[in-house]
Amino acid sequence: MRQGSGRNTRQTTGTSKKPRKLFSSAESVLVGKDLSAIWGRKGIRALLMIMPVVLLLVVPVVYFVAISLLPAPLGSQLPASLQAVLGKTEEGYSQFWADAFTTLLCPVLFLMVPIICSVASASCAFVGEKESGTLETLFLSSVNPKSLFSAKITACSLISVIISLIAFVIFSITTSIVDLLLSAPYFLNLEWLITVFLLMPALSLFSVTFVSLVLARVYSVGESLQTMGYLILPFLILYLIQFTGVFRVTPLLLIALAVVLATLSIILYNISSRKFNAEYLMEHRAEE
Repeated sequence: MRQGSGRNTRQTTGTSKKPRKLFSSAESVLVGKDLSAIWGRKGIRALLMIMPVVLLLVVPVVYFVAISLLPAPLGSQLPASLQAVLGKTEEGYSQFWADAFTTLLCPVLFLMVPIICSVASASCAFVGEKESGTLETLFLSSVNPKSLFSAKITACSLISVIISLIAFVIFSITTSIVDLLLSAPYFLNLEWLITVFLLMPALSLFSVTFVSLVLARVYSVGESLQTMGYLILPFLILYLIQFTGVFRVTPLLLIALAVVLATLSIILYNISSRKFNAEYLMEHRAEE
């Protein structure tokens, strides 16, 4: 009886299915290759390193130094509309403008980082290989085009999210020091948490899939990088409207934006993956 039970146990164990991996070994290799290719391109690497530093370190430092050193104008009054938007009426001059900057404007500076990183990396991974002719070589390999497409989307989104998180850590350290020195309200709130952990990843994925969708219509990395403006402008307008005092970006709105972007990313991914093949790209090139 014991021997029979042991054989049954071994048979059951031997026939049990292994859990499916998120990525195959080939896709993992492709992700690593694309990450190396993106980071190895000097112009793209410089853009990925410099822009986050400028947006989330240089600009805030210059602003904080200005409001700290420049004296408040005599008889100046804080804008009542902005006070209503922020919901605070008892802050000092420097504290108020530090709070307004980190609450109303810095989020859009932060969201520019995933857009820039996603578009730059996707331009290199998709358009750059198409421009150099290596994309056609990959289509001739044994790798499934869908696996190739999935690996490129993953690599571009991953590098965008990682750089954005690093940039946010640097911004958090700088802003925390300033808040302490100015005795201003601590900047981190629910809106920031939703922006960093929900909206930013969704925006990164959407930006990458957006570039992949226009792959057949662009023929150079420089031309592809111009799509940044289309993605940045709506968020810039959304956050700048807050300074009019008639509108405030709320946590519910941020969650809704994240859900919409994630849904659109899935739709664009499915559309782009079906078009990501040599036949479609060659046909479109012939039409041009």
